[in-house]
Amino acid sequence: MSRDYRIVSFLFLFFLSLINASPHPQFNGNGNRHRHAAAVTTVVAAPAAITTVIPGNGNGNGNNNEETSTLQNNPNPTGNGNTPLITDTPTTGTGNGKRGLAYNSSSPSLSVFANTDITWVHDWNSDPLDAPSQFLFVPTLWSDESPHSDNWASLAAGHQYLMSFNEPDNVGQANMRVADALTAYKNLMMPQRKAGAKISAPSVSSGSGNNEAGIPMGTGWLSSFLEGCNDDNTCQADFVSGHWYGCPGGTCTVASDLTAFKGYVNDLIATADGRDVWIPEFQRYGDVDQQKQFVQQALPFLDGKVEVK
Repeated sequence: MSRDYRIVSFLFLFFLSLINASPHPQFNGNGNRHRHAAAVTTVVAAPAAITTVIPGNGNGNGNNNEETSTLQNNPNPTGNGNTPLITDTPTTGTGNGKRGLAYNSSSPSLSVFANTDITWVHDWNSDPLDAPSQFLFVPTLWSDESPHSDNWASLAAGHQYLMSFNEPDNVGQANMRVADALTAYKNLMMPQRKAGAKISAPSVSSGSGNNEAGIPMGTGWLSSFLEGCNDDNTCQADFVSGHWYGCPGGTCTVASDLTAFKGYVNDLIATADGRDVWIPEFQRYGDVDQQKQFVQQALPFLDGKVEVK
């Protein structure tokens, strides 16, 4: 099918541990997250393929890595810093316009994805870096604090889609109470919506209960936000966004993680109350074979969900 950027894609990404465990925040038994400090590679799904991309180092404020501000320079798994590891050959024709790609300044050229179903890209920031023009770039307002909010109005202007605050329900990420997020959203995101952009509610984690600061997590946080942001004139979200991560260390079976993932997506759909749903991040831990099994079942599930764009 032809690419239609009005049908916005989801991003799937997960990690292969190179040394010990992933530095990405992981959920503990209480639905909150703990961190590990080891190098990883980021794996992004293309149709019928798993393609490994080298992530960058963290900069302490969340700009250049997906979730952690403690990620250090990681070993180069390819040996040259330019060629990504390809574990299968990307093919086209099965993505339904829903494929996206996360990248940063240390990723190899995105041209390697030119003949895949990937239609859009994001880098947790508002600077497209060297993203090829064939991909729709979606800026992210990581949080309302500097430097993320610096010059946001000019950087966001003219873009078709915009994502807001990265996991405000997570103390290690944007870390925002609903009331504070609503104020910042009205000031920073709503002007862009009035200018014609489609904007997302803040991207929540898949946590449950309350985090260490007593802030509700996951769809609980999102539900409270949407209750306070449901008026086209003052505060509205065109779509919702959520992140899901499986059992730390791949200790659950693939079937168990898949059930949990499907449950989270369905919860997001219900919470969205008719809005489109994006899944910009999801990860199954474990070895390559386990992750591949997960992907091969998760992608058809997402492709079959008309609410997931």
